[in-house]
Amino acid sequence: MKKIFLLTMFTIFFSSCAEELVTVIDEYNMPYEIKAIPGNNKVSIEFWSGILASDFAGFNLYAKTSESMNQPDDAILNTTDQALPTIKGTNHTRTNFTIEIPNYTFVNNTKYYITVTAYGTNELIEEKYIETKISTIVPVIPRPEGSATITANIDVTGAGTVATRNGNMINVFGAWKVQYFGYQTNFNSVVIVTNMNGFDNNAPYLVNGLYIFYNGSALAKVLIGASNTYQWAYQNNAASWNGV
Repeated sequence: MKKIFLLTMFTIFFSSCAEELVTVIDEYNMPYEIKAIPGNNKVSIEFWSGILASDFAGFNLYAKTSESMNQPDDAILNTTDQALPTIKGTNHTRTNFTIEIPNYTFVNNTKYYITVTAYGTNELIEEKYIETKISTIVPVIPRPEGSATITANIDVTGAGTVATRNGNMINVFGAWKVQYFGYQTNFNSVVIVTNMNGFDNNAPYLVNGLYIFYNGSALAKVLIGASNTYQWAYQNNAASWNGV
């Protein structure tokens, strides 16, 4: 009887510990530091995540023209088998992800709201899936972009001339003002303008210099390249979203 009693107690204790261990391992942390990156009729999402759960299957991406999102019904289906998760993956390491949102039609100059959740499948629960709650929804407006060569002017399609180059200086043109963001190698290193009062009449001209122009209603972004080339983007509704 003592052996049976001790075996029963050991089994209960072991089962309790095992259940607690599974709870810890299968914890789903919400993706965080979510950011939207606009493109030309496309949008990318950047975020941090590190999921320890053994049944982690990937990420669900959401994109709508309103902030109302139903989980998981509004999640975008993946392109391979038209199922969830949107992005398949089993990376458990804390990682900074940048993902172009697939299987969704974005239209330039239209405001969207996007977010991301972690997703997994579990046959032991009624819903058969696990998904983190939506914690952060971010706005974004996709916009046209392109490249050009400076003659005397810096021209942006849709905006016209935003500035002129005079030696080592960039001088704004017309109603445009400029904010200089220093040496950058990534066109999207700055997307959101956090200080709408920080625009000036001129800025130093620098190869790999990043500039955002504002005329009171629209935003234009310019990254200077070699041999007087530059990359540009234009977003015509700064009142709706102060990003470009």
